This record gives sequence, C-alpha cells and structure tokens, in this order.
Amino acid sequence: MPMNIGATTSDTSSVTSAVQQAPGLGKDDFLKLLVGQLRNQNPMDPTGSQDFIQQMTMFSTLEQVTNMAAAGQRTEGALATQQAVDLIGRNVTYVKADGLTAQGVVERVSFADGIAQLTIGGETGIEPGAVTEVS
Repeated sequence: MPMNIGATTSDTSSVTSAVQQAPGLGKDDFLKLLVGQLRNQNPMDPTGSQDFIQQMTMFSTLEQVTNMAAAGQRTEGALATQQAVDLIGRNVTYVKADGLTAQGVVERVSFADGIAQLTIGGETGIEPGAVTEVS
C-alpha cells in the first residue's frame, strides 16, 4: 500500500487514518511511520503539538493493547496447562482419531511444542480437546 509519509498538518490525519485501517500494521510499523513523518515534515508548516500528542497517545495505546494481548495468551496457555494436569487420575470419555469414543483414566500429561498431550489407558498423544466427559 503506497503511502506518502510527508508530514504536513494536512496529511497527518491521512497517515493516522491509514494506520488505524491497516490490520497488518503493528506498533513497530506505527513508530516507523511516525519517525518518518517527523523526519520529512515541512519546516514551514510543522506538525502541530496537538497532532503530535495525538499520535504519541495512539502509539502508547497500541503498545498497551499489544502487551495485554501477549499477557492474555500467556494466561490462556497457563490455564490450558492447568486444566490438562487436573485431568490426571480422572476417568474420561474422549473421541479417538478414527472418530470412535473411548474411555480410560488419564495417566499422564506431556507437552510437545507447548501443547498438552494426554496418555489415557496407555494410549498417548490425545489432545485435551478430544475429551468429551470427565467423571
């Protein structure tokens, strides 16, 4: 997407709008745009302090949302791990890879690439999402 990064006051809003609309732009992209805008601004018509503060606020908000998303992912992973570990010793019903259901006791939980795998009744590699009932 071609974009003029020249930072006259009139096109500050167009850069801001482009950043808001482009779902692929992250905080690093936004910071690059902001630095490029400051570097290329017209000295006779610099970006107003209000525009600059607005952009810095947007950057700060974007950074905080990114941090919150990362924290949410870590929490989700910890919760999934805890839920899998809590199944140890429990009798479960699960759907096998062939689509048939089976029952057994969860004997252990192992992790491959951060993903929990259950061992149920001697059968390994069962994903916790395949469990349909816990008793």
